Amino acid sequence: MTGGRIMLLAALAAGALALSALFATRLPQALSVPESRPGSNALPAPSPNIGSKHEKQRTRRAPRGQARPQRPTATAEPPRTPAEDRSGRRVLGLALPLLIALEVGAGALTLAALGATLVVGRIRERRRRSYALYELHLSPHDEAKPQDLEDMIEAIANIVRAFPAERARSGQPFVALELLHAAGPSGALEWSICVRCEPRSAVALDAAISAAYPDVRLGHILGQAPQPSPGLFRVPGCVMRFRKERSFVYPLVASGDELSSPPLEAVAHAQVATGAPSVVRFQLTPAPTFFESLARSVYRRHENRLVRQERWGLPEGGLTSTLNRAEMANAERTQNRSLFWMEISVAAATQETCKQLAAAVQARRGENRLHRRWMIVRENLYRRRFASATPPLLPSPRSLVSAGEVAHLLELPSARMKGVPVRRLAIPRIPMPPEILRADPQTPVAAPPDRENLALTATKRALEVS
Repeated sequence: MTGGRIMLLAALAAGALALSALFATRLPQALSVPESRPGSNALPAPSPNIGSKHEKQRTRRAPRGQARPQRPTATAEPPRTPAEDRSGRRVLGLALPLLIALEVGAGALTLAALGATLVVGRIRERRRRSYALYELHLSPHDEAKPQDLEDMIEAIANIVRAFPAERARSGQPFVALELLHAAGPSGALEWSICVRCEPRSAVALDAAISAAYPDVRLGHILGQAPQPSPGLFRVPGCVMRFRKERSFVYPLVASGDELSSPPLEAVAHAQVATGAPSVVRFQLTPAPTFFESLARSVYRRHENRLVRQERWGLPEGGLTSTLNRAEMANAERTQNRSLFWMEISVAAATQETCKQLAAAVQARRGENRLHRRWMIVRENLYRRRFASATPPLLPSPRSLVSAGEVAHLLELPSARMKGVPVRRLAIPRIPMPPEILRADPQTPVAAPPDRENLALTATKRALEVS
């Protein structure tokens, strides 16, 4: 947020406070009972001597020939209308109820205008935000540890997640892992992994990935800057989308899956077996940080409900049930982790190919599983959006996953994966040690002498000596 916008917001806040202070000073005067004005029909205050005993005696003993003094009689006051009752309660020339209504209406209109401005700005920024596709060059021998994978996903979440003010103004960018089975440089079908992200985040993502996989490179081979892959996606013939079937508290990965093969290997084998171009995309959008406390509250509420079931005499096992204990123990793995909105989609030319790939995507399951989302009306919309990887405006609560689940779902394939034509980079990352002397980059380096000239010079010297 620029300094000019901060000053404008501060000026608006100061003006609102000053106006509120002005209304607060005049509000007691508006709420006070108006005093009687001269010439009004208000009754005068009764005298304390009127109706007393001495006054009655003086009235009876008045001498003859004088007129008896008349007692003051109260004149009937005409009824006052509600408008006259409220005429004294005015602030700045306006009636108090009307002023309150105007203030409430102005506040509602201001909030509505601010919300509409934020929504329009986010939609416009969502269309203008540019993403690039970077190829992930795999290594033939790198295998990451489970904790290193979770740390990598946490680092990616912190890299991509926008600050709250920026997120409210321009939205949240995403990062996607795409499994491509398409024509390679040789013209034949090849399998590869690509990362779709903003160009400004490519270097940081490369560093986060190299922390878990030291020899894996993103968009470069020999230490250059990451370069995006050329080409654009076409609108596919069929698209399938997936989300969780149960609540986001239950994980997709069961306990003990850390020792199994990465799920991406089964997806790669399925893509190659179809013999047709296809794309499987795992799109990750970091959720706000307050969703972590929301996940803990949902977990705690579900646990308390299980405890009440075993105490209220219901025919339920509660936490004493073996199934409930296992589910809650695995659900604990999703707590205290970064959360993502995960959009899983499969694209291919035909529906039959998408169905074969969906079987491999849904194969890995734990206390939860991936459920296909039916798109009877919105199918053509998501087919058009797939080429640009445009995420939905309102994500589903069932698409919320934790970093622990993502780490095991998106583990890179190991070198044991056979039968998949994938390119691997065998050049290790070995930087130059700091103790090696380096030449000054400003000083030109002399070109080495030509070997042929050296041989001719040596021959001439030998002939001269002989």
